[in-house]
Amino acid sequence: MHELRERIPTRKPGVSLSDIAYTETKLQALFPTQYKELVQLVNQAEIDEWILYPIKDNQRLAKTSDDIIRNNELIDLSDFPERYIAIAEDGTGDLLCYVVGEQNQMSETIYYYNHKSNEMEPFYENLASMIVELLEE
Repeated sequence: MHELRERIPTRKPGVSLSDIAYTETKLQALFPTQYKELVQLVNQAEIDEWILYPIKDNQRLAKTSDDIIRNNELIDLSDFPERYIAIAEDGTGDLLCYVVGEQNQMSETIYYYNHKSNEMEPFYENLASMIVELLEE
């Protein structure tokens, strides 16, 4: 993720492993490795039109109050048989999500939720491929 970090224009600092662990506990789900690596480098990254929800940062509470926990409490994805965790939005109501699998582990695959059609589909193989595709040099 370090080499891909340079492609992301967002200059916000990353979060600690303890902040990530707290968020996982609250969501009752474990983030994939690439996601954890990225948020340790940059919190609330903007990747093209997608803005990743921030992880609540105990050192910057005011700037991360609209965090991933709060957003997932407000979003209703209960129409789907799988459990999804929204990680990003594009400002139109569309979302990027991870599906929660066995042992509460989120998949590396990123899913696209279209709010108009209420459909969910696999969109990116993983976070690294998303960054490469959207932020090609």
